[in-house]
Amino acid sequence: MKLYKYRSLQNLEFVLDIILNGRLHCTEYQNLNDPFEGLFFSTFYPRRVNGMIPISIGKRQILKSVKNLSIFLSKIKICSLSSTLKDVRLWSHYADAHKGIAIEIDFPNELPSVHEVTYVDELREYRVTFLTEPTSEEVLSFKTKHWKFEKEYRIIQEEEFFSITGRIAAIYTGIRTSDNHLALLRKLSPNEIPIFETEIDERKIEIIPKKQI
Repeated sequence: MKLYKYRSLQNLEFVLDIILNGRLHCTEYQNLNDPFEGLFFSTFYPRRVNGMIPISIGKRQILKSVKNLSIFLSKIKICSLSSTLKDVRLWSHYADAHKGIAIEIDFPNELPSVHEVTYVDELREYRVTFLTEPTSEEVLSFKTKHWKFEKEYRIIQEEEFFSITGRIAAIYTGIRTSDNHLALLRKLSPNEIPIFETEIDERKIEIIPKKQI
């Protein structure tokens, strides 16, 4: 499974950390850019009272308001990737308006810490009791439909870095990447990692690989 990490080259040391040290940085939950992250509706089932179960329906919860999730939240870290190289918006938003790069990483098809994001029309609803509640992976593996174009996969873990040693398959430069940055990438990247330029496919309205440099 090929996934892509889009990066600006304004902070070149962060890019070189990925390429040379073979690792991805995972950021804290609070740093995510979507205000709907961690929000969901819950149906709350408290303890039985005289054989009856009082029910509170439709209460909005935020991830940090659920006790056990709150404990995990203080530790959880996330790294976002995409399964597509083609979408112009990804290059615009996450690769410095096409002046950055996309790093192609070869992942195993099944990896416990890597989760495909599901896109939904409305916030999900979970059944919450004193003994059961949604896991942080469940809550953080869905986003609203506004973000569907990202085709996102997420690394969800407690560690700050995720190893990708030996998994970088290629580097793709944006259509506006400067000649200076191209020269630095060629000089500093390991020889076994190919570097490709990209171009615009005007008929399909996509970004596609152009040639190896």
